[in-house]
Amino acid sequence: MNSVNLTWSPKRTFPATAWLLSALTVSVIISLVHLTAPYSQGVALVWDTLWHFDQNNYQHLITHLTYLPRLSVALLCGFALAVAGCVMQFVLRNPIASPTTLGVAAGAELGMVLGLLLIPSGFVLPSFIPAFIGGCLATALVFLLSASRGFAPLHMILAGMVVSLFLGSLNTMLLMMHEQKLTSIFVWGAGALNQNGWDSAQLLLPLITLPTVLLYLLQRPLSALQFGDNVASSLGVNIKQVKMICLGLAIFITAAVVSEVGLIGFIGIVAPAIVRLFGVRQLQLQIISSGMIGALMLLMVDLIIQPFSGVGGELLPTGAMTALIGSPFLLWLLRRTKLQSEHRARDEHIERYVHVNPRLVLSAMVSLLTLVTLFALVVGQSQSGWRLTLDPQLLELRLPRVLTALLAGVGLAFAGTIIQRVSNNPMASPEVLGLSSGAALALVLGSMLGIAVEREQQMLLGTVGALTVTLLLWFIGRKHNFAPSQTLLTGIALSAGLDALLRIAMSSGHDNATSLLTWLSGSTYLVASSDILLLAIGVGFVAVAALLLQRWIAIIELGEVTATSVGINATQVRLVLLLLVAALTTLCTIVIGPLSFIGLLAPHMARSLHQYRPVAQMLTAALLGAIVMVLADWLGRNLWFPWQFPAGLLASLIGGGYFLYLMRR
Repeated sequence: MNSVNLTWSPKRTFPATAWLLSALTVSVIISLVHLTAPYSQGVALVWDTLWHFDQNNYQHLITHLTYLPRLSVALLCGFALAVAGCVMQFVLRNPIASPTTLGVAAGAELGMVLGLLLIPSGFVLPSFIPAFIGGCLATALVFLLSASRGFAPLHMILAGMVVSLFLGSLNTMLLMMHEQKLTSIFVWGAGALNQNGWDSAQLLLPLITLPTVLLYLLQRPLSALQFGDNVASSLGVNIKQVKMICLGLAIFITAAVVSEVGLIGFIGIVAPAIVRLFGVRQLQLQIISSGMIGALMLLMVDLIIQPFSGVGGELLPTGAMTALIGSPFLLWLLRRTKLQSEHRARDEHIERYVHVNPRLVLSAMVSLLTLVTLFALVVGQSQSGWRLTLDPQLLELRLPRVLTALLAGVGLAFAGTIIQRVSNNPMASPEVLGLSSGAALALVLGSMLGIAVEREQQMLLGTVGALTVTLLLWFIGRKHNFAPSQTLLTGIALSAGLDALLRIAMSSGHDNATSLLTWLSGSTYLVASSDILLLAIGVGFVAVAALLLQRWIAIIELGEVTATSVGINATQVRLVLLLLVAALTTLCTIVIGPLSFIGLLAPHMARSLHQYRPVAQMLTAALLGAIVMVLADWLGRNLWFPWQFPAGLLASLIGGGYFLYLMRR
């Protein structure tokens, strides 16, 4: 049939710019190899090792067993992740789909962790098998959550983000419970490419080559998908079967990489995007070109960081560095392009307003919060089991933690409600937009440098971090008039870059950094009375200010034109409200850490109770946030007694589970 030939695009050649950049890249890589080769011998040692290997020469031996395998693994993993990202983007028609944004990598990591914990030591099972199962389950969950929105690309990214955060919380919990067994997981999870032989390269080569060849053989039916499902079906293509096979192969490739070297982010997004910028349209060329660019990218990043990997005697994770480099690229890509209508999730809307008296809801929430607080104070586990106690000494120990969790829940709920209403984006929150990560990173860096010692210094540094992220969101969002989808994706990109910096700091081996692991999980452990006072004053002040500005909040969400017509400077109002959000985020982050879903969850729960007006929603969300945090703190103290889970970690699991339910609806 002549119509079948439509699936083949005319052959295109790379423009001169692409060839020039390729030559420049190869030159840079050769220079980096010359600088990073062992014993400062440069390219000559590598050449001699490759072609004149002498096993009695210790320099040849070290180069052969460590340096060359690391370069080979970098090339293989970069190629694999770029191919997987290219296929996912093509099949899903989603330019920002990748193994990391769709939750595949997080699921593969969880599968790896569970495999290490559950599979008996005597039972030999390749590590990529549990990783593949975990990646498949995570992807299936993302598809399940996106089905109600017709698999809209942005909604799939949101689902992948929530699934990744949820699974990441599970991974952190398992890491804390089995610290001895999983001591190497944290650095491994950041993407470590160091090698002590050729075992990884030999294992990865067939696991990557075979699926890539199969994908290349499937290019003809796969190419038909670009004309739409109807045309592809008329050409005799089994659409569902082709999509499932191709996605399965992409997940398998990702699982193989994750099981061997850990999480390496952004290669799957950046490499295919560069190929498209070069004008490559033919699918088979896209796949191969993406793989080659991904391989060169990861190799270059790894060569750049190798001289710094020994600082402090610890490894600098390559995967975290790719996220750090890829995040600005994604920000540039989002600023440069405007998402088409089909690349946006459908706006959420309330189908039917139900009037419920706010006083009744608030009264019920206050009563429930009182009961939960009293329960958390008097009920708990001890050496003799569960008991109800009014012991003053025990209450004195529990009260600071309960009050801290309560106030933090109030603060995060206020911040989430304000930012959702100001941005007209029901998926926005301090956690998702990177404000919490910005404050946390500033505090971690301050702690490592010995700057943030006193609370005043921590407050200042945390505020600077949160405000820096806020200003970046502001600067990037102005071009698109703060469109919800664009702002949300910008926040996700910022969060990824900041989290990469956090991983680098945490894997540096610095004593002050590693001691912050529990705090980064959202802990109320060892809070002081000064923390409660600081949190109470700060949250109370900012909450009162937000309630007094409720008219601004109500008007600003109606849009720029409406706000201007009633005499309000929308730009200044947004800036003031975002400053309030940054202040609340900083306060809560300093005390309990950055990990919590409360800012995302509480406003949705308030709307589910039919509270739509700003004041009613903020107050209801604040009470709900306090209830969830107090419950999370109580569960954290008692589930694993006498050890403890951080309250923020439990809140992430509770909130993440509920939010997955909301997305499914």
